[in-house]
Amino acid sequence: MKIRPSIRLYFLIAMLVTGVGSISVMTVSAVNYFFSGMDIAMTGFLRSQAMEIPLGENNTPRQLDELTIAAHWEDLPQVIQDNIDRNELVPNQLLKKVDGIPVLSPPKFGYFAMKVEDSGKVRYVSISLKHIDDNGDLFHEEVPPFMYIVLTGIGAIVVFAAVLLLVQKKIATPVEQLRGWAKDLDKEQLTQPVPNFHYSELNSLAELIQSSLRSVQESLEREQRFLGYASHELRTPIAVTRTNSELLRKMIMKGISSEKQLAVLDRIERAGFTMTDLTETLLWLNRQEGKSLPSKTVCVGELTKQVESELHYLLQGKSVEVDVSIDETELVLPEGLCRIIITNLIRNAFQHTQNGEVEINQTVSKLSITNRNSDTHTKQDDLGFGLGLELTQRLIAQYGWYYQVSQGAEGWKVEVDFVQIS
Repeated sequence: MKIRPSIRLYFLIAMLVTGVGSISVMTVSAVNYFFSGMDIAMTGFLRSQAMEIPLGENNTPRQLDELTIAAHWEDLPQVIQDNIDRNELVPNQLLKKVDGIPVLSPPKFGYFAMKVEDSGKVRYVSISLKHIDDNGDLFHEEVPPFMYIVLTGIGAIVVFAAVLLLVQKKIATPVEQLRGWAKDLDKEQLTQPVPNFHYSELNSLAELIQSSLRSVQESLEREQRFLGYASHELRTPIAVTRTNSELLRKMIMKGISSEKQLAVLDRIERAGFTMTDLTETLLWLNRQEGKSLPSKTVCVGELTKQVESELHYLLQGKSVEVDVSIDETELVLPEGLCRIIITNLIRNAFQHTQNGEVEINQTVSKLSITNRNSDTHTKQDDLGFGLGLELTQRLIAQYGWYYQVSQGAEGWKVEVDFVQIS
């Protein structure tokens, strides 16, 4: 089975290996220092005893329990001579032989010998230690003193592992909480404050996640708005294209004059340009890059009359009178943007007037549209709303034009001024 990479598992193994390795090295070093200290202590003890305790008459060896001091090697106990090689003796250095592994259990015996030279005087000193039962002497069945160092090292490893697991759990819990929060993050939570995950790094990561998802959500909403606006705005030029295409087909089949056919073709071509302008304008609004749309000389009155003519199909089956008043003023404006605004305002008036009149008045840069609905069954609250007006308000706000909507007794009045408010 393949183990999936995990930061938590990697951290745990790395810290355990580092901790166990460090403690093991320190434990082994401590044991080595313990034996080295024992050797130094034994060397100092034998040297001091050899120089301070006098020999017997005629330089006979002195025996103090297991300690023997002699002027000649041959005077040392036979067991020392049998187990210690005289040729290996180095003046003032300890030579020893221990049976067993002292780390695991007390040794069965230990032989220590030393040749001491000081101020031209030579002494041989030895000590023999043997294991005896519980009633005996220097070697007992108890745990050797240095074994406590090993036990301490093992205890330190256990404590280190326990603390490491505790720290990992304390760190892993907020990380799991962050993962759960990020997994369940929805549109509503994107607007709420980020929870506190105890550690500043996790809080920063949570803020970054929320900010990134909020940006994605905003992009998605912009795309959704763009699709909604596009489908809304392109209905009219598509309808014009389809209607005039069918009309052109019939005219060709009936052999109607080419002049009339060209007029229909011009309307189809104009509808295609309109769709292009609408698409570019909607893309500009959706991207919000701060760039202005290309402008050209536009006759606002002629554009208004053209849009009104294209939308006249919305009044079929209704008893609505339309009064259009325009002039020949020309302004430098983004034509696609003006077309969207004018189309939405006129469409909104036509759609929400069932029986009455619509008055369209254009004077210089100002355009006002008033719809009066004489149908008493129509709810006033239903007049003047929709996706079109939402888009209109956004576009006008983007360019800083004057815009006002007012409700009268029988309908609505919308006013637009295509001059930026200073």
